[in-house]
Amino acid sequence: MLIIPAIDLKKGEVVRLYKGRFDKISYYDVEIEKLVKEYLEANAKRIHIVLLYGAKTGKIEKEEEEKIKKIIEIKKLNNKDCEIQVGGGIRRKKQIEKFLELGINYIIIGTAFLIPFALSEGYGLQNIKFFYQRSGKNFELEKEVPEFELIDWLEPYIKEKIIISVDYVGDETALSGWEVTIPLKPSYVIKKFVEKGFKKFLITSIESDGTLAGVDIKNIERILKEISGFREKIEEIIVAGGISKEEDIISLDSLSYKPTGIIIGKALYQKKLDLKNVIQKYQKI
Repeated sequence: MLIIPAIDLKKGEVVRLYKGRFDKISYYDVEIEKLVKEYLEANAKRIHIVLLYGAKTGKIEKEEEEKIKKIIEIKKLNNKDCEIQVGGGIRRKKQIEKFLELGINYIIIGTAFLIPFALSEGYGLQNIKFFYQRSGKNFELEKEVPEFELIDWLEPYIKEKIIISVDYVGDETALSGWEVTIPLKPSYVIKKFVEKGFKKFLITSIESDGTLAGVDIKNIERILKEISGFREKIEEIIVAGGISKEEDIISLDSLSYKPTGIIIGKALYQKKLDLKNVIQKYQKI
């Protein structure tokens, strides 16, 4: 499995949310430059970066953009082969192209694809508005999906660089910074996007994320089993949420339908896991 350390940014600061909630946020007094160097020295082959403010608002802040540039510079100087994947508020073709031109390897997209997909599955705009309202959030289509035909506009080489984010609560899929859920099964969403030609996916248990309470092994195993019939068409299936100890990694690595990668965040910030040790033991890619 690919062991992927995470960096969550909120206006340039390193943070971590509890179950994706912006009212339960932990700030970490750590320099991003130092953190990236630590990950590179541990032989990380990929680093996961989330722009939290962008995920919530659909707007990428200048501070976050500058931090991304700095991370790329550090990577080039210390380990140019390490890959970088970025997500959070990326909802326009020009944004995707800009990040790829900067040197980002993979772009993570959820909301901008999922809302058009939900509409194509028979949900009307009133349904979408209802899902937002029950979450206490206003629905603004142009903000959430500024380019409705985004999938159709992407060239094949760009689609190869896209990771579809399928975040879930129970049997529902989340969007808009995890503040809204829609009644679409994660495995069904993955299946349909495989049919659209996408090959890389990230599934995150929102109820486990940032809790240090362990992985949602039951639901993860179920989802991975449900997609097993078309697994050969998937290049990557990355799992995130709740990984806090080595036993969590062992559980995921022991599954019959195991993920190709896992993301670890808060457990690294709080020294619950040693990244170098975990990579040496479990990263066999």
